[in-house]
Amino acid sequence: MQSKIEQQVMASVATVYTARQLVSSTALKLYVCALSLYGLVQLVWVHRVFDNMARVGLDGLGTFALSAVTHTSTLVQLTLAVFVVAGVSLFLDFVRSAGRSGGFAGGAIS
Repeated sequence: MQSKIEQQVMASVATVYTARQLVSSTALKLYVCALSLYGLVQLVWVHRVFDNMARVGLDGLGTFALSAVTHTSTLVQLTLAVFVVAGVSLFLDFVRSAGRSGGFAGGAIS
């Protein structure tokens, strides 16, 4: 049975731990990714982009992507740049984390 003081200390420790996890650099990168993706969805008619991409096919995908990015507003380009930078940084965090733990499954799969 824990005493009242032990319960209070453990509650404080849990609160500090949770706060640190919510404002960690990885969490902030995830928030930036999510917000910039939401911003892109609000700024761009995503279904039309996919319709046009389907018409172009795989051969012209690079040209289509370059043309689509260069012919949008500066706000869309900036939002896309933020998304890409945060996404790459988040991916690198996951790769580093997987390398330290021995793999994505924690080294359980050999």
